[in-house]
Amino acid sequence: MLAVIGAALKLRSGAGANVAIHEHIREGLRLALGDAAGDLDDTQIAPLLVEIEMAFVESGELFREPDRTAQWKIEDRNHLQAMGRSSSNAFDRILGLASTRPSLQAALDGVFLDVGTGVGGIALRAAQTCPDLDIDAIDIWEPALRLAAENLAASAHAGRIRLRRLDVTALDPGPRYTLAWLPTMFMTLPVLEQAIDRIAAASCSGGWVIAPLYTSPDDPFMAVMSSLRTLRSGGEVTQAAQLDALLRARGYVDIEVDVGPIATFVMGRLA
Repeated sequence: MLAVIGAALKLRSGAGANVAIHEHIREGLRLALGDAAGDLDDTQIAPLLVEIEMAFVESGELFREPDRTAQWKIEDRNHLQAMGRSSSNAFDRILGLASTRPSLQAALDGVFLDVGTGVGGIALRAAQTCPDLDIDAIDIWEPALRLAAENLAASAHAGRIRLRRLDVTALDPGPRYTLAWLPTMFMTLPVLEQAIDRIAAASCSGGWVIAPLYTSPDDPFMAVMSSLRTLRSGGEVTQAAQLDALLRARGYVDIEVDVGPIATFVMGRLA
């Protein structure tokens, strides 16, 4: 069903197909989504296709390697690049949040810390959309960093991105950062606590941190799958309330929780 939805969206964007096949795909989309299929506009199609691609990549990896250890050590180039394309959508969401939060908007004129940059998807999107923002992109996974270097080299915006192999728990104190991205789903609780400590010490007064975790849906099966995704990524924290408490204990105020279909953002401002 997901493949049919993705195929139909691709055909809407101009791809060709056999007439009979195309008709069956469109009928499959209608049966899968009903009237909602017609509500999608062109601006929604590209990010949705990226999320569908990511769902197939992660599902295939789970099927092939159900016995792998509970940590994030993906080496497959296509998987890593798909994750980068998917993660870049997160910065567009940050821009949307900033449009109604003046202090978060102001943070986009400073220095952005992209923790766990992977192949650089978020960092590149930040540089593309925020011309006054400098970016520190850090990671510890060498296969991803090699791809990030390639992706940066192919971008016209790479001049404002500093790519480094650095563990967030070894981050130097500041004040430097006006905004930090901290993907909690890849961290055990002890590492996450150290990471928040380091980010707080390296941030400017009033600096923001946005800490996403995978959204836990109401549907019981999907909730279990969300927790499974976190565990296989090496993470531990699955509830927004846990992150809220961790941030408050380290001096963050104005904590907000923004729930999305894939990820929930827990965000706050350093007092």
